[in-house]
Amino acid sequence: MALINIQDLTFGYDGSEKILFENITLGIDTTWRLGLAGRNGRGKTTFLKLLQGELPYSGTITGVPQTVTFPSEEVPDVEEWKIRKELNLMDCDPDIIYRPLETLSGGERTKLMLAGLFASEGSYPLIDEPTNHLDRTGREKVAEYLSSKDGFILISHDRNFMDKCTDHTIVITRTGIELTSSTFSVWWDNNEQRMQNETARNDQLRKEMSSIESAMRKNSQWASKAEGYKNRSKAPSKVAEDHFRRTYEAEKARKLMSLSKNLERRNEKKLEEKKGLLKDMERSEKLKIKGSEHHNRTPVILKDVSLYRYGEKITDGIDLTVERGSKISLQGKNGCGKSTLIKYLYGIGEEEGITAEGDIYIAPGLKISYVGQDTSSLKGTIYEIADGWGADKTQLSTILVKMGFTKEMLYRDVAALSLGQKKFIMIALSLCEQADLYLWDEPLNYIDVYMRKEIERLVRENDITLLFVEHDIGFTKAVADTEIYLK
Repeated sequence: MALINIQDLTFGYDGSEKILFENITLGIDTTWRLGLAGRNGRGKTTFLKLLQGELPYSGTITGVPQTVTFPSEEVPDVEEWKIRKELNLMDCDPDIIYRPLETLSGGERTKLMLAGLFASEGSYPLIDEPTNHLDRTGREKVAEYLSSKDGFILISHDRNFMDKCTDHTIVITRTGIELTSSTFSVWWDNNEQRMQNETARNDQLRKEMSSIESAMRKNSQWASKAEGYKNRSKAPSKVAEDHFRRTYEAEKARKLMSLSKNLERRNEKKLEEKKGLLKDMERSEKLKIKGSEHHNRTPVILKDVSLYRYGEKITDGIDLTVERGSKISLQGKNGCGKSTLIKYLYGIGEEEGITAEGDIYIAPGLKISYVGQDTSSLKGTIYEIADGWGADKTQLSTILVKMGFTKEMLYRDVAALSLGQKKFIMIALSLCEQADLYLWDEPLNYIDVYMRKEIERLVRENDITLLFVEHDIGFTKAVADTEIYLK
């Protein structure tokens, strides 16, 4: 067993006012199956780079063994039979090692790279988001595979996937790092209960603060009254007042002023104490979506439909009825035509040689909003993108701020943003559209679990019509009322 010791770690990127890690002290047992979680932009990938010594930092990090990383540009140079053995454990054809990487599917590449990692004996795997190109079956197989291993760090936003293959969790929060000897879901549920308790406590503290502020306003009125007494005692009298009356007025004013100042100091101290007790809680702002309502109650009907790409059949026998207000999940193995069907319905199939045969009905005038896997169409700044898409700039920027964007990021060229941030923009653009039908193709890729839960709530609580592809089983079970499987 090796122990990674982190002492007083502090790190922030040059040119950024934000400190990602400040005075972090932590011990990591390298035999743990360790999950690393947190919101987009909190420094999960950066943390792995710090362990590898790729970035300058203050503090100390010791005890890190030789590491291997996922994703990687190439498979580690290890004996062939070892890689074939690992591929077999994932139910993957071991002969893919003889094929050029560019001919492999995303799922095959993922499994090949993971096989190379664990075939490298004596190395410590650092795995960053392995699920993005895996279908549901692939995720289950890889999760089962990882659960049989000892000693790695895994970043994943798929809560179910991480639960199946990790036994410890580090969560990067807005105030620091939390380490727990449990799965992420256990931490999440405990944190939710803690949030509820802290919310109730915060509500009580705010009531107390309001009472103190009310007392301070009254105190201010007393001070004004005291000042009036003071001034009156000095003002010339229209009639002769005896010496004792003037002395009484002056003494009364002095006592009121003294009482006022004492009360003000005590109330200010109480107010600061209450403010210090308020918790800086980790919360996602609530998103909103407002779909339109097409006059046709069944806007899409497909019966015995076949899909082709450049004349080659992709899938056939598709039967799909989209009712207004339904949430339908398209399921099936990688390559079965899920994304192809989404693109065809959206009307961009011709660009990729997609055609269809069969009984097809798409209601005339149907307004469709589309979120695809590819973010390369995003060019320029957020406001330039809004102009190009015909989106309301204020609405788009408001949604993105709720998703965690800073105001400075709204003026940054999207080329400098992460894949997760680009996916946020795609989703935000879709939320700006009042559509009859929303077509979302793997919308949660690169999206953190906090925002996944918020998007889950958004879809579940709104009467929109949604046809989507998503391999996060937790999300799918929570929002879909129908699942359609493609062959």
